[in-house]
Amino acid sequence: MRKSWILISLLNFFIATLMGLILRAAFVWEIDWLDYRNMLHGHSHVALLGWLYLGFFLLIHAQLLPNEKASKPIYSWLFWLTQISVAGMMIAFPLQGYAGFSIFFSSLHIVLSYLFAFRVWKDHKKGNVQISLLLKTALFLLVLSTFGVWGVAVIMGSGGGGGVLYQVAIQFYLHFQFNGWLLFALLTVVVKDFSLKVPWKRFQVIYYLLLLGQILTFGLVLFWAYQWDWSYYVNAMGVVLQLFGLGAILVFRRSFGLIKPFDFTAAAKPFLMLALIVGLTRILFQALLVLPEFAEMAVMLRLFIIGFIHLNMLGLFSAYLMFSFFNNFTQGSKRNSLRPTVWIFYLGFIGSEMILFTQGLFYWQEWGRLNFFHEGLFLLSCFLPIGIFIYIQQFSKYFNRKKINNDSKA
Repeated sequence: MRKSWILISLLNFFIATLMGLILRAAFVWEIDWLDYRNMLHGHSHVALLGWLYLGFFLLIHAQLLPNEKASKPIYSWLFWLTQISVAGMMIAFPLQGYAGFSIFFSSLHIVLSYLFAFRVWKDHKKGNVQISLLLKTALFLLVLSTFGVWGVAVIMGSGGGGGVLYQVAIQFYLHFQFNGWLLFALLTVVVKDFSLKVPWKRFQVIYYLLLLGQILTFGLVLFWAYQWDWSYYVNAMGVVLQLFGLGAILVFRRSFGLIKPFDFTAAAKPFLMLALIVGLTRILFQALLVLPEFAEMAVMLRLFIIGFIHLNMLGLFSAYLMFSFFNNFTQGSKRNSLRPTVWIFYLGFIGSEMILFTQGLFYWQEWGRLNFFHEGLFLLSCFLPIGIFIYIQQFSKYFNRKKINNDSKA
C-alpha cells in the first residue's frame, strides 16, 4: 500500500469526524453560519465515500491484485480522481447542499466506482475461488447500491423529493452499501488476511445464507415505509438466515484451515478485537428485529438509526481498516504505541454509542430526555478526532521507520 494514499484516506476520516463534531456542537451552542442539513450531507459523504470506500479501495488494490496489474496507471488515476471528487463534496455539500457542484462530484464518484469495479473484476487474483467470489459479490453490490442514488435523481426530477419513495431510494443505497458492498469487502479481506481455507461445500452454505440474509433484510425498510406485513416477515426471514449463517460458521469452524499463520501486530490488535465484538453485537441487534416491537422501534426512532449506522461505520468497518493499515506496516512489532489512540478512540466511540442508545431507550419508553444529553454527546465525540489524529501520527512514524530499516537492509 502507498503511504500517501493511506494518509489521505485517514485525513478524510479525520475531517469527517470534525464535521460530525460540528453537528454535535450545533445542539450545544448557536452556530449562525452552519446549515445543519448541508453539513450533515457533507459529513456522511466524506465518511462513507472518502474514508470507507477509499479504505477498502486501498486494501483491495494492495492485497487482491497481482503486482503487475496493481502497478497499472489506471489505479493511480482512479485514486486521485476519486479523491478530487471527495474533496469537491467536502466543500460543496456544506456550502450548498444538494445542488450543481455537489451533485457533479457525487456523480463523478459513482462513475469512478463503476470503473474501479470493472477493472478489479478483470484484474484481481483468481487463484482462490472463495476470495474471488466474495470480492465479485462486493463489487456487484457496490454497483447495485448506486441504483438508489439514480432513483433519487429521477424522483427529485419528477417533483417527488422528500416523499416516502425518495426515502426508500436513499435507504436502498445505504442498505446495499453497509449490508452489501462494505460487508462483503470486509469478509473478502478477512479471508485474505487470515488465509482461511474453508471446504468448498461448507463455504457455499455460509456464503448463500449470508448473502440472502443481507438481501432480505431490506424488507425492514419497506416495513418502515409502507407498513406492509409481508415485508416484516421478509426481514425476519433475512435475520434468521443471517443467524443460520453465523451458526454454520460456528459449527464448521473446526474444519477451517490456515494456509499460513497470521502475525498480529500487538499495537493494532485492540482494533481487531473491537471489530469482532461489534460484528457480533451487530448480529445480536439484527436478531432482535424479529420481534415486532423491536422492528418498529428500530425504524421509528432516529437515535437508534444513527447509533446503528455509527456502530457499523466506526466500530466494525473503521476499526478493521485501522487494524489492517497499521498491521501491514508494523508486523512483528510488540510495542503498545497505539495505546493512547486505542483508549481515546474507545472512549469516544463506546461512550457516544451508549448515550445514543440510552437516550433512544428513554424516548421509546417515554421517560423523557437525559440530563446534559447533547453536552455529553459532544464531549465524548471530541475524543474521536483526537484518537484518529494520534493514530495518523503513529502510523506515519512507523511507516517511516520501516522504510528506513528496509533501505538500510538494501
